[in-house]
Amino acid sequence: MARRTREDAAVTRARILASAQQLIRERGLHCVTLDDVARAIGMTRGAVYAHFRSRAELLGALLSCAEADFAARLAPLSRGACGTGPRALQQALAALLHGDDIARHVSLLAFLLQHKCGDACELCPLRARVLQSIEAARETLAVLLPAPGLASLLVAHLWGLLSAQALHFAPSGHSGCAASLARLYLGHDGLPDGLPSATQGILANAICDPALVRDTP
Repeated sequence: MARRTREDAAVTRARILASAQQLIRERGLHCVTLDDVARAIGMTRGAVYAHFRSRAELLGALLSCAEADFAARLAPLSRGACGTGPRALQQALAALLHGDDIARHVSLLAFLLQHKCGDACELCPLRARVLQSIEAARETLAVLLPAPGLASLLVAHLWGLLSAQALHFAPSGHSGCAASLARLYLGHDGLPDGLPSATQGILANAICDPALVRDTP
């Protein structure tokens, strides 16, 4: 009986998280409350609060889902299973851009990135986790690029693609553009090919700034 109870609780928790992700993507996180999540799956407010005592706790669980998704996609690269060179970068980008699942996290990450609280609050640690994840992704991708500083620009580029997908401005999945994106970032002298000389100069001076993507909406 105890095992069944734990299994039921896990199923209910998964339903709550899936419902919250869907509502956030449809309405935006600012418009979603725990009551909204409960109504969407036909549960009482008390039943949802039995699993998540606050909105911040629910967001923390959703962030854990996002972290696990990104980690799983980058795991082959972290283990060195993709090798090195253009093919390795292409495979890593294809994994990050494959399907719709990863785009579902965009609204949550954008909300937490934009959160700026003067005093310590429940959301501040979540924002710090997002920034740590961005830095980890940047470091993982940097080993495949001709200039490590390019990784910040690539992360910002990936964020823009995923944001467009989340807003339905782009077709489902971007994995088909992984090869072109890899070629773009493996240009000469550590800068993408085809950029005007003035733009290359600006990038050469600013590209190593890790704050480049921190507050990207």
